[in-house]
Amino acid sequence: MTPRIAARLGGIVLAAAVLAGGPTGSASASSVPAPAPVVPAPAPVVPAVLVPGSATPTTAPLRVMPLGDSITWGSGSADSRIGNRTGAPTTSGYRIDLGTRLATAGLDVDFVGSRRGGPAGADRDNEGHPGRRIDQLAAHVDDWLATYRPDVVLLHAGTNDIAQHRDPAATAARLSALIDRIRAARPDAAVFVQQIVQAHHEPDRSRIAAYDALIPGVVAAKDSRVHLVDQSMIGGLALFDDLHPNDFGYARMAHNLYEAMRTVYDPAGTWPVSTDPFTATTARLCFRVDETTGVPARWHAECSTWTLRAAPAPVAG
Repeated sequence: MTPRIAARLGGIVLAAAVLAGGPTGSASASSVPAPAPVVPAPAPVVPAVLVPGSATPTTAPLRVMPLGDSITWGSGSADSRIGNRTGAPTTSGYRIDLGTRLATAGLDVDFVGSRRGGPAGADRDNEGHPGRRIDQLAAHVDDWLATYRPDVVLLHAGTNDIAQHRDPAATAARLSALIDRIRAARPDAAVFVQQIVQAHHEPDRSRIAAYDALIPGVVAAKDSRVHLVDQSMIGGLALFDDLHPNDFGYARMAHNLYEAMRTVYDPAGTWPVSTDPFTATTARLCFRVDETTGVPARWHAECSTWTLRAAPAPVAG
């Protein structure tokens, strides 16, 4: 390993928190379990539609629109960008994992959107737009909603606003306005508003934390079809680069979204409890390693299996 690569990996590991020993074939690192997502009051269950020629409604696939930026599209998951990458070619972020969890619960889901990402045979549709700020998403959201008519919107937005040094409070105000536009265009849809994932480095890390702290208040001011999903605990070893999750991080996002949707669509508690990646004892982790600077940068990914342990709880006082 060259000094440049060692320094880059060291920055990632140090940003992740506690590291016990160095990364060998199986390294040991801390992994702090996160609380379940906070979700307000439930919305109506899966919509029923009237099939032509039938007198009774039948359950249609739930049309789910993942809406946001590159994290929604799947940057940081395996083979999502040009580079020398190892691992399964998913390019789908949390979507395949979430779809599998929902299918196990017996829910028929159709991801919708104008973008495509993921392996052949998967449901590749989404509305994830790398590099877009909230105002840039808002400029097109009415058309996307009219075209794809989602029953559910999974919104993760604001990372690019913060990365471009926009004020966290102003970013939260733009998020609020975007939610209002979604509700006006699709009044029967459930909107799951996600607090965004962490960043490795300052000042983005602190600014994202400030923005995330405002999102619960934004959601609380909306009606009962708008729900909060806490993704703010995802960071450290769950990040591929400065801003994007790796597949371990996307598995955590999928788990949090499933639990939020379970609270809304399964009030009777019949859905199975999904595998919780926050309690995993091993994980295959991939990190971006920059070899050159400039545009475009030359980089590769280093992937290995890690043994994880829970960090001890802090002692008060």
